[in-house]
Amino acid sequence: MRILFLTNHLPKITVLLLLFLVSGMETVSANNSFFDYLPKYRKFKSHYQIDKIEYQEKRTVIHFRYVVQESRSTTFYNGNHPNSWYLRTPPRMRGLEIQFKQLEVANIAINNEVKRASLTNVPEISYDLRRGDVVTCQVHFVRIPRYIRMLDLIDGKDGHLDQDKLNCFDIMIKTKDNPLLGKSDNMLAVVSRFEQSFNYVKPKVQEGSSSVASASPTAARPSTTRPTSTRPTSTRPSTTTTRPSTTTTEREVVNITQTPEPIDYMPAALTSMVDLKCDTRTYLPDVVFKEDETKFSGRVKAIQNIRMIVEYVNSYTGARINLYGHTDIHGNPRKNLDLSRERALAVKRELVNMGIRPEKISVYFFGGSQPLKKYKNGGSANRRVEVEPVCVD
Repeated sequence: MRILFLTNHLPKITVLLLLFLVSGMETVSANNSFFDYLPKYRKFKSHYQIDKIEYQEKRTVIHFRYVVQESRSTTFYNGNHPNSWYLRTPPRMRGLEIQFKQLEVANIAINNEVKRASLTNVPEISYDLRRGDVVTCQVHFVRIPRYIRMLDLIDGKDGHLDQDKLNCFDIMIKTKDNPLLGKSDNMLAVVSRFEQSFNYVKPKVQEGSSSVASASPTAARPSTTRPTSTRPTSTRPSTTTTRPSTTTTEREVVNITQTPEPIDYMPAALTSMVDLKCDTRTYLPDVVFKEDETKFSGRVKAIQNIRMIVEYVNSYTGARINLYGHTDIHGNPRKNLDLSRERALAVKRELVNMGIRPEKISVYFFGGSQPLKKYKNGGSANRRVEVEPVCVD
């Protein structure tokens, strides 16, 4: 009688919550992990697909793949960002409105080259992609309860309203005994047919390789002397300037240098375009970051500071720009390396948004290994981004 009373009188959403919790506990206890190698769903466009769905003990992992249609910068978001992916029950299933938040995006790879193992400690990360690049990633959610049989994968806030988003609708949620799960060979055949349908797909590197492993330890060695020139002397590309390799690391335009050669001078503050001198670093005094943050603290001033770089590049069209990201000396070295990378990329994104071509900007990041001389024992001023115009012959 008590159960009947609760069912009849509690609000619908409360009953659904109870069902969700009970079903979730049953799912976890069952420990029936398996793969769906032949996922069934609808989509708007042909250039993306779900390779497989992995049902783990406590998570559901969607293995996603897409072919880049036009060269541009693409951003991935962690689960706390409003533009991250989420799962929802289809709108027509009234009375069962549930959404599942993205937990993380893992193993982001471009042409089989792993760029990021997990996107959890930073809000977002961007890559400069070219037409024909093949991007893969794994999108993690909680383990889907047994009573749900269909879900939509939506790409970002209000993504269901945009047919250019990477959305998948009416995804069939299968059980371990479903006869339509397929085998790994089925998935490989589908992936092969998918990529062969695009005659502009770029060649792959050996699967599982990473940009860390392929980066040359001498690929990013800034100058240690102060040149006298104040601007590029021609618009011809330099044959000696450090630049990204022709492998897939070029598309990200990020150079990994964990043991760089430090500069032998104190960078000046960039207060006007005249402060920018060839092959000499200056730091952006208004591009400020709080501790453990990658967003600008005072965005208006930061944008005004970054715009000086744009004015320089527009005046000297042959110029290239190096950006150097840094953190304070305290904290976990690996985390600091990631923070310094994201801070430099934040500046790069603004430069690209202002019209600078991504391939003209190289990013280097050093964590806390290069504190300013005045703050060698630590200080907030070490959380900075430096800019260096690259001279050409």
